[in-house]
Amino acid sequence: MQRIVLIFGFILSCVLHLSATYYQITHDFHYSRFDLEWNAETSTWQGILRVFTDDLEKALSQKQSEPVLWRLGDKNEHLQSDASIDAYATANWLLTDSAGHALEWTFLGKEVDYDITFIYLESEVSTAEWACFANSGGFFELFDDQVNEFTLKNNGAPLRIWLTSEDPDQSIL
Repeated sequence: MQRIVLIFGFILSCVLHLSATYYQITHDFHYSRFDLEWNAETSTWQGILRVFTDDLEKALSQKQSEPVLWRLGDKNEHLQSDASIDAYATANWLLTDSAGHALEWTFLGKEVDYDITFIYLESEVSTAEWACFANSGGFFELFDDQVNEFTLKNNGAPLRIWLTSEDPDQSIL
């Protein structure tokens, strides 16, 4: 009887290991979405960047010489979180306006909703009200299958652009 229990336990642990491996492979999803809208009153692009919190923490840790517990959205959040998010987001999600001017972003803040972090950005004032070029390198250093979507709205139907590590730059016009 004990032998049957051991065999059953071994088979059960193999099945659990295989199902955990299958779940990780089939549900491993690396994606960000940057929703941008032109504000004619301020002549700026205003954006909400949505990223997975664990991916963001992993990316922020890449630049650190020692391990950091970011604890984004937690009451014990690391004091340098906002500054690090600002530097990472503004360097890795880029937009060039229709006058050919690469826009600088201002980090307005963030909200963490457990597994999703919302990063609020606003461009500097632009004389051109349409964008002509999008670039993103966000999370490409971590994941080969990362996709960064840009959705741009300017008084019409939104335009969606998908950027990957193989194609991190795309013309909009």
